Amino acid sequence: MSEPQPIPKKSFLLNNKTFQTAFVYLVAAAALCWVFHDVNFGSLKKEFFHIVWPLALLGMLVDIGRYVTQTIRWNLLLSPFGRISLLKTFQTLYAGIFLNLILPLRVGEVARAYLASRFSGARFWSVVSSMAVEYLFDGIWFAAGIGIVALMVPLPGNVLVAARIIGAAAFAAAALFVFLVFFKRGGPNAAPARKGIFGSIVHFLDTTRKGLQVIGRTHRFWASLFVSSFDIMFHIVAFWILLHAYGIRQPLIVAAAVLLFIFVGLIIPNAPSNVGSFQFLCVLGLLAFGVDKTTAGGFSVFFFVMVNIPQVVIGWISFMKSGEKLGEIRARVASLRLSSKE
Repeated sequence: MSEPQPIPKKSFLLNNKTFQTAFVYLVAAAALCWVFHDVNFGSLKKEFFHIVWPLALLGMLVDIGRYVTQTIRWNLLLSPFGRISLLKTFQTLYAGIFLNLILPLRVGEVARAYLASRFSGARFWSVVSSMAVEYLFDGIWFAAGIGIVALMVPLPGNVLVAARIIGAAAFAAAALFVFLVFFKRGGPNAAPARKGIFGSIVHFLDTTRKGLQVIGRTHRFWASLFVSSFDIMFHIVAFWILLHAYGIRQPLIVAAAVLLFIFVGLIIPNAPSNVGSFQFLCVLGLLAFGVDKTTAGGFSVFFFVMVNIPQVVIGWISFMKSGEKLGEIRARVASLRLSSKE
């Protein structure tokens, strides 16, 4: 009689994941409670009836422009590893956005990396390297944007703190990128593969370094950096247009300051669609520039809905057309991680 097989010890991981998810939703709920505490719902209802909808639709379309920019940028960064059309890149990007909207902790980032790998024929970890460069570009332009805004408008203390944090992070990331691309070398005498979590981290860093070296030494790297600047411009202009559509008459520079402050706060993974945290940061930023809390709270919901409608619709269509299921993507990504250690 054969001995019973031991049951895999998954309870701790399961409980840990459940705790993380519950904590994320708890934070989102607490943020929403603060946003709508002391809000005059009578005034809020009147504000919604006075929204200028043609202007609101224009703001929605302008915000979609930033994803066109991101598509071109990512396509340029992926080109050293494989061939993928702009349409497939756009589809993959929006599929990831859609999954980020409905699932916590930015699961969509893993999904879009896998889909891009499948469509382009590039290695999964090479695609991850291209995404790492995207984050670096975002940090550089965010830091530059906050620096420019700080020269033109007096920023509140909390925004200045955020500016210092993102500026320091962007500088450190850029310095690390230069080191990995131009100075760090691998070779046949590299340390042997290790098992466990530490080994996984070492392997991830090594494969990412190799991908960064490929990207950083092509002329398309600089082209994609330039294209990245339009991403933040589209989003700031869209935010400003929607502010005016809602009835908040603030100059473009103030819209830029508030939006950049929100971006800093959303760096940490949180609830699906950034619900709760976005509204909290939006209200906090607008309050700093003298906007009434009721008006700020109403706008935070209005802007959230206007930018998420196209993301949900286009993202859902993109994910359905990919022919993949989330469970299958997770399983295949897990198998890629295991095979990379062998």
